[in-house]
Amino acid sequence: MALKGSDRLRVAAVVVLVLQMASIASAQTAPSKWEVGLVGGLSRFELPTGGTSALPPAGPPLTTSGPTNPSRQVPTWFLGDGANLINGVNAEFGVPARITPLDSALVSLGLGGTNAPVFGIRIRRVLTDRLSLEVSAEVLTGSREVSPELIAAAETSRASFEAAFVGLLSTGPFTNASVNASIATVGQSSRDLATTAAVRWTFSSSGVAPYLTFGGGLVRKMGDLPGVTLSGHYAFQILGSVPIDETDTLRVRYDQGSAFVGVAGIGLRRGLTDRIGLVVDGRVLVGQQTLSLTLDSESTVASGSPAGFIESFTTPAVQFSNSAATGRASSLSGQPLNGFKAFSTSGLQVRYLITTGITLRF
Repeated sequence: MALKGSDRLRVAAVVVLVLQMASIASAQTAPSKWEVGLVGGLSRFELPTGGTSALPPAGPPLTTSGPTNPSRQVPTWFLGDGANLINGVNAEFGVPARITPLDSALVSLGLGGTNAPVFGIRIRRVLTDRLSLEVSAEVLTGSREVSPELIAAAETSRASFEAAFVGLLSTGPFTNASVNASIATVGQSSRDLATTAAVRWTFSSSGVAPYLTFGGGLVRKMGDLPGVTLSGHYAFQILGSVPIDETDTLRVRYDQGSAFVGVAGIGLRRGLTDRIGLVVDGRVLVGQQTLSLTLDSESTVASGSPAGFIESFTTPAVQFSNSAATGRASSLSGQPLNGFKAFSTSGLQVRYLITTGITLRF
């Protein structure tokens, strides 16, 4: 029996509807091959211990009135040879105040850390019911901070700078003298980015599913690590006429190299629906980490008029000058420190990550 035109349209519509329903059913029963998870939690780490320390060498000699009054160029008064020079001059003048150099605080890293938040994303490709591959990126925030001991040592050095120069300037023909020093801490926390690839082995495919994770990756810092800046300034006039104005700035900062790490972890996944799950995960990242405490210095010796200079005529001697035309240079005229490594360490660093999150399969 032949179908009318309207009947043929109805049959075609039913066929299309059945095919669509079959397609949807097939998609719903097809196994999910991908999973994306957003995680957050807490990270903890252990820094390498031990290392090597060094101080900048003594600078070249300066031209002075004679060999019995030797002076030398220094990049900063806050440590090493610069502090030794001023302290030696004050001793010659019988001034009791001394600069307390940062030297003893630079024999260790002076960097610490606390528990810090971590958050990230993990993408997983299912290969079998048990085996899957995963790539992840986690940001470990606040993972570095300057130790209280280093900050305390910097404050001691700052206060002693003022006392030492006030004492020194009280011994000469100086007027309108002013001395001040300051300390500033910068970037009290930093962030690490861990990007890893791993294999996950799942022990169960339903309900609460425990799993193991093994892999490796790279950890690198994001932004600058924290540091401390010391600044000292003094200004005066020689015999009420020749102006001297000098500023000494020392920056103590940290450098961190990227580290290849191995990853091992254990976790649980609890399915909430066919697509959505809850995970609790613990991981350990272990790798060789290089860290260094570095020094940068900057000295500013202002030009003045009338041109002039003065030296202490002590052994050792300190010299101040406001013009190269005098043929004399200030002691604070040494080659600036630029990334000088005062302390370096390299060793295994262990990072612990405890996270929980939501996953979506598709």
